Amino acid sequence: VVSKSVSTAEQQLWKKSFSCFEKGIHNFESIDDATNAALLLCNTGRLMRICAQAHCGAGDEFKREFSPEEGLYYNKAVDYYLKALRSLGTRDIHPAVWDSVNWELSTTYFTMATLQQDYAPLSRKAQEQIEKEVSEAMMKSLKHCDVDSVSARQPLCQYRAATIHHRLASMYHSCLRNQVGDEHLRKQHRVLADLHYSKAVKLFQLLRDAPCELLRVQLERVAFAEFQMTSQNSNVGKLKTLSGALDIMVRTKHAFQLIRKELVEEFDQPKSDESTPAADSSPSLNREEVVKLLSIFESRLSFLLLQSIKLLSSTKKKTSSNTEDDAV
Repeated sequence: VVSKSVSTAEQQLWKKSFSCFEKGIHNFESIDDATNAALLLCNTGRLMRICAQAHCGAGDEFKREFSPEEGLYYNKAVDYYLKALRSLGTRDIHPAVWDSVNWELSTTYFTMATLQQDYAPLSRKAQEQIEKEVSEAMMKSLKHCDVDSVSARQPLCQYRAATIHHRLASMYHSCLRNQVGDEHLRKQHRVLADLHYSKAVKLFQLLRDAPCELLRVQLERVAFAEFQMTSQNSNVGKLKTLSGALDIMVRTKHAFQLIRKELVEEFDQPKSDESTPAADSSPSLNREEVVKLLSIFESRLSFLLLQSIKLLSSTKKKTSSNTEDDAV
């Protein structure tokens, strides 16, 4: 199935490219050259992703849905990357190619999951089915994302893994807000949201250039605690949740230190000639985003402290009232 937005000329180029890849793969396989066969299989997977992107559904962004054609081509890409791994057999054959294929496979699963999450095909599938497919694709992306091996790609892997955990946590957080009844499912979503938020924080803390992402995750965790508090009846339970939320706020110190460091470095850096920008200069912080996050942080901290004072005052009044009754 081809989208109307895809030109005939583009389709012909796909076919030519695919035909050349197939011939090359066959030739390399016939001489038992597993490494080059894997590279061409990997490139064929990339071609399938280009086809998927061409079927993203032009038109109103607000009505955009992840289309069946996109899913079809992304799944074809996955098949080619898996064939490339099978062609190599093990990482020992050619570590650099193996790692590259794994990264592309992780990227494909991540892209599929992200598009399904952001442009949920609700006209074709139930919300629960979409959530299940998003979760499965994200976990497969994680499986092929090596965060432990020291390499030039390690920070990228850590950032992706952190983003996956953050997205899954946000999804389960949203599920919990919208879930009515079924207490077992609510408990499951609560546990999963908490687990993925914790993992996201640990991974973002390893990175030096993601302070805003770290701060955002921590603020979502605070919102998660606030939401849990609405269903608690006892003051003791509420105070415990509030204490936990305040502890999260305190542990955002690392993010603020990174933000301050970046702003100081940016301020101290001598202004270079605009016509010859520094090649190695890192992207500066999004100040608008920083201001927005700081504003949210201040409002939540103020709210939590106020709630704590109210609950502690209420508990103190009850305690003193009971003491007076006992004295009488």
